[in-house]
Amino acid sequence: MYMAKQAFLACAVISLVGVGSVSGLGEERVIAFPTHEQLGHPSFEWLRTGSGTGTGTGQEDSHQAVFDTTTELHWSSSSSSDDDDEDASNLFILSSSLHHRATPLLLDSKDDQAIHVAAQTFIEDMYKVTGQRAKSYNDSLPRGIDRAVVVGSASSGLIRGLKPRKAEDELRRGLEGKWESFDVRWQDEPVKGLKEGLVVVGSDRRGTIYALYTLSEQMGISPFHFWSDSPIRPKPAIAFDRLKSISHGEPTVKYRGLFINDEHPALWGWAQQRWGRMPWEPAFQTEMYEQWFEMMLRLKSNYFWRAMWASMFDVDGLDISSGLPQPPRPGPNQVLANRMGIVMGTSHHEPMSRNKPEWDSFGSGSWDWTNNQTLKRFWEYGAVRAKGMETLFTMGMRGDGDRPLTGASNQLVQNITLAQQEILKEVYDTDDLSKIGQVWCMYKEVGGYYVNGLEVPEDVTVLFADDNWGNINSVLPPERQGHKAGAGIYYHVDYVGYPRDYKWTNTINLAKTWEQMNIARSFNTTQIWILNIGSLKPLEMPSEWFLNLAYDSDAWPRNSVDRFLKQWAGREFGEEWSEEVGDIMARYSVYAPRRKAEIVNSDTFSLINYGEAERILAEWDDLTHRAGKVYDRLPDDTKPAFFQSVYMLCAAQANLNRLHIAVGRSNLYAFQARTAANVFAKEAIEAFYQDANLTETFHSLLNRKWDHMWDQTHIQYFANLEPIRDSLPPVRFVNPYQPSRPGIPIKEHSVAGHVAYIRLTVENLYGAWPGDTGFNCEQGYKCPDPTVFPLDPYGAQTRWVDVGAGGPRNTSFKVRSAEKWLKVSQDRGKVRWDGSEDVRVYISVDWNKVNVDSPLMKKEGEIFKTKGHLLFQGDDHTNVTVTVPIVIPPSPPAAFHGHVQGDGYVVMEAKHFSRNSSVEGYAYEEIEWYGRTISGLEMFPVSTKNFTVGQGPKIEYDFWSHDTIETLPEDHVEVTVQIGPSNNFIVGKQLSLGLQVDDMEAEEIHPIPLGDLGEDKRKGEIGAVPTDWFDVVMNEIRNVTLSVPVKDQHSWKEAGNHTVTIWGMSAGLVVERIWVDMGGIKERGYSYLGPPESLRV
Repeated sequence: MYMAKQAFLACAVISLVGVGSVSGLGEERVIAFPTHEQLGHPSFEWLRTGSGTGTGTGQEDSHQAVFDTTTELHWSSSSSSDDDDEDASNLFILSSSLHHRATPLLLDSKDDQAIHVAAQTFIEDMYKVTGQRAKSYNDSLPRGIDRAVVVGSASSGLIRGLKPRKAEDELRRGLEGKWESFDVRWQDEPVKGLKEGLVVVGSDRRGTIYALYTLSEQMGISPFHFWSDSPIRPKPAIAFDRLKSISHGEPTVKYRGLFINDEHPALWGWAQQRWGRMPWEPAFQTEMYEQWFEMMLRLKSNYFWRAMWASMFDVDGLDISSGLPQPPRPGPNQVLANRMGIVMGTSHHEPMSRNKPEWDSFGSGSWDWTNNQTLKRFWEYGAVRAKGMETLFTMGMRGDGDRPLTGASNQLVQNITLAQQEILKEVYDTDDLSKIGQVWCMYKEVGGYYVNGLEVPEDVTVLFADDNWGNINSVLPPERQGHKAGAGIYYHVDYVGYPRDYKWTNTINLAKTWEQMNIARSFNTTQIWILNIGSLKPLEMPSEWFLNLAYDSDAWPRNSVDRFLKQWAGREFGEEWSEEVGDIMARYSVYAPRRKAEIVNSDTFSLINYGEAERILAEWDDLTHRAGKVYDRLPDDTKPAFFQSVYMLCAAQANLNRLHIAVGRSNLYAFQARTAANVFAKEAIEAFYQDANLTETFHSLLNRKWDHMWDQTHIQYFANLEPIRDSLPPVRFVNPYQPSRPGIPIKEHSVAGHVAYIRLTVENLYGAWPGDTGFNCEQGYKCPDPTVFPLDPYGAQTRWVDVGAGGPRNTSFKVRSAEKWLKVSQDRGKVRWDGSEDVRVYISVDWNKVNVDSPLMKKEGEIFKTKGHLLFQGDDHTNVTVTVPIVIPPSPPAAFHGHVQGDGYVVMEAKHFSRNSSVEGYAYEEIEWYGRTISGLEMFPVSTKNFTVGQGPKIEYDFWSHDTIETLPEDHVEVTVQIGPSNNFIVGKQLSLGLQVDDMEAEEIHPIPLGDLGEDKRKGEIGAVPTDWFDVVMNEIRNVTLSVPVKDQHSWKEAGNHTVTIWGMSAGLVVERIWVDMGGIKERGYSYLGPPESLRV
C-alpha cells in the first residue's frame, strides 16, 4: 500500500518488498488544487516576482474531468483563513495558471528513453489541467531556476548525486534492484542550486514512469482519457503536499498484461477508419499503439500480447515489398513498445515472438513438427529480431489456427520447447536462460498435458489458463511451488469459442474476478497475469479492476468492489456521482454476467414462473432509469464518457432482454391463441431496431470518434461463432380477424358452435382457456378449467390470471366468487381486440377472513386445506372457472428464527445463515456482489487445507417445514446447493464440501467432476475442464442436488424446525443459495434463476 512518510521510512531500510501497495484508485492524496486566494500566501511571493521556475506557455484547455479520490485536500474558494494560510505554506507548486508558470523537470540524460517519454507526457498532463506547459532539462538547470521536479531511476547519476540525507538515501538505495517500485517526496535543496524540489525516484524505468503517472492521475488525468473520453477539468493550480509522500513497493504480480484479441470487427474496423487504412493495409500501427501503451502504463500494466487475427505487430509499418528485412530488424511497433517501456510477448499459441499471420505470409509447409527445420528458421528470425527489446518469449507449440497440435504428446511438446531454448541460447550467446523471459501457456489441451505430468523447464514460467469463462483451471500445485520461473494466469473477459462467443459488451462479475485471482495469488501463481480484453471497449472498467488486483492485491481485499466502483465513478464522472454510479455498476456486474448477452434468448427467463421475466426487465429498467437521470445532470463534457461507460451498457442490456422476452411472449401467446402475440412480435421488432439505434448513437459521439467500435454482432446466433449479421429471432403473429375456436375433440357439455373472443391463461401453466391447447392438462384434450397452484400464508401472496384478446372484437369481463376471503385486483375489465390492452388479474387471500371451522375446510394433520372459485364471465359468453386452493399450516413458534416453507419449498440466500462457526482460523466469509443474486460465501483463507467432513467450519440454515412424512408428495426432499462455476484448480484434487440435513450423517460432496470434456461426446476439444462445463458456464452456476430420504426420520413426523448444514472442507467453492424442495419447485418446472428467497422470520 501507499504509506505515510514516517511509516515508509521505518521499513524502507529493511526491504521495499514488504511494502504493500495501492494503485491509482484509492491512494492517499498528495496532490492539491490551491485557489488563487491561497496562492496569495507570502510563501509564494516567488511566483509573483518571476523567479524560480521559468515561465509556462499555452492557453487553458477546458475540453476535458478531474480525478478526485477519497481524501482530497479541500481548498475554499473564499478568502483564506489562517488555517488555509498554514496549509498553503505546505504546498509545493507544480503549475499555476494565474502566474503563467509551471515547475520544470530535471532528468538524467542517461536514463532510459521510456522515462523521458513519460516525462514529456507528464508535462502535457499538467498543461491539460492548468494550461501551463513546463520545460524539461537534462542533467542541469539554467541559472535562475531554483525549484524543479527531479525525475530519475534510483541507479541514475542524477538521483545518486542528490544532496545526502540519511533517511532519504537509505530509502533510495533500498529501491535499487527492486522491480517497478517508486518513491515521491518533497525535499529542500535536493541538488546544488535548487531551494526545493519534488523528487520522483523509481527503482527502474517503469517504477519511475508509474510514479509520474500516479501524480498525473491525482491531477485529474484518467488512464482512459483517450479511450473512454474521460474529461479533464481545468484547475487554477496544481501543488504537492510537502508533508506527505507517496511510495510503492514491488507489485503483487511481476508481469501484468493485456491481450488484444478477437479484434474483428470492432477495434480493427475503428482503427482502419480512424487512420484511413485501405482494407489490405494493417490497421494497427504506431498511431494507435502510442495511445494504447500510454494507457497501459497509466494502468500500471507492463506486458502486452499483440493483436493476432490479421496483424503482424513486428512487421506492420515496414516495407516488405521485397520480403522481410535481412538481417532481421524490429518494426516500428516493436521499437515503440520498447521505447515506451512495454514488455512484448505473443499469444499462447504463437511461439518465439512471431505472429500466426507471419507464418501465413512468410512460412512454408505445414505447421507441425514434421516441418521442424523450417519452423526452427522461422523462430530464429523472431528471436534475433527481438534481441535488445524487452521480451517474454512464448514457448511450446499448438496446432495451426489455435487448435490442438497434430500428433501431440507430452514428449513431443517437451522436445519442441527444448529446441526453442537451443535457439535462444544461440541467439543470446548464453547457456543461462534464466535472464531470458520465457513462458509456456497451459491452454486447453496443453493444460491436460500438464495434469498428466508435462515437464516444464525451470527457467520457463508456467502460464495456466482459465477455462475462457473466468474460472481458473489450475494454479501452481503445492508440490511444484519451487518452480524457479514461477507461474501465472491467462484470464478472459472476452472469448471466441465454445459454447458461445462473448465479445459484444461487458458481462463481467467483478467479485468473481477478485475471488478467482485471490486463488491465484494464494497459490503463488503471480509471475504473470494477462487479460484477454478483445477490443477493449466497453471493457475498460473490468480491465482496470483486473490490473489493480495484479498491481496490488493487498489494496483490494475481499469486498472492495464497492470501494473500487465508487472511486472509479468519482474519477471518471465527478465525486458527486460516486455513490450512485458505483451502485449502478455494482448491480450491473451482477445482472449482466448471469448469462452472457450472446446466450440469452427467448427461452432463458420463465414467462410463467415466479414473475421471473418481469423481475429481470424491472431490474434492467431501474438501472437504465437511474443511469439516465445521472446522464441528464452531467456537464456536457462528461456525457460522452458516461454514455459509453455506463448508460449505453445498461440501456443496451435492458433492450436486449426486452427483445428476447418479447420474442418469447410472441411465441407463447401465439400457441395460446392470444392476439397479444402480435403486440409482442412488434415490440421485439422495435427492440431490434432500438439495438441498432443505440449502436449508432455511440458511433456518432464526438464527431464519430468511435465509429465501428460496437459493430460486434450479438443477436440470433446459429452456432457458437458469431453470426455475420444480427437478425431478429423468430416471432409469431396470429390472424387478428379470426376468433378462437374450441378445438377438436369438443369437450362434453360444450356448445359446439361457440367461438371465443377472450383467452384466459394462468400463472405456472402453459395452457389457455376456453378450449384445448395440448397443455391444458396431462391428457391434452377435454381438459377441465384451470386450477392455480395453492396459496399459503408464507409463499408468494398472489397468483395471476391473464384475460387476453382472442378474436376480432372488443370484449368485457367480470369476475365473481362466492368466497369472501378470495380477493382479486379487479373484478371487471375491458379487453381490446388487438391484444394491446390485455388485463392481468391478481388473485390473493384475506387470511383473516378464512374460517378454519368451515365444513368446506379439510384437515390433514395440522394443515387446513380448502378451495375457492373465481368465475370469469365474458360478454362473448365465455365462462371459465378458476379454482384457487389454499393451504393453512400452523404458524411457527415465536421463538423460531429462520426461513419458512411456502409454496412447497424453502429458498435461502447464502448470506442469510443462522449460524457461522469457524475452526482453526478457517471460516465462511461473504463475497459481496458475487454470483447471480446477492452474494456468495467461501471458506477463507484459501489454502491447501482439507478438512474431514464434519470437522471443519460450517454454516447452518434453520428452516421451518409445514410438510411432514404424511403430507410430502414423495418420501424424500431435494436439497440443492447452488455454487459458483469454479473448477478443480489444484492438479489431481477435487474440491469438496459437506452437506447435512438435521442430525443425519454429513455427506461428502465433490461437486466438480474430474473427467475432461474431451472425453465427452459433445463437440469441442476443450481440454482439462469438467464434463458438466458447457451447462455450468452458460448458466454461471453449478447446482449440487442431494436427495434426502425423510420417510424414517423422526424429525419429519411433524411440522418443525430443520437445519441444513454446509461443512467447509476445501477452499474455492462459493455457495450462493440453498433450495429445499418439498415438491413445489419441481412441480412448477423451469426457471433460470429459481424461486425468490423464502420468507425469513
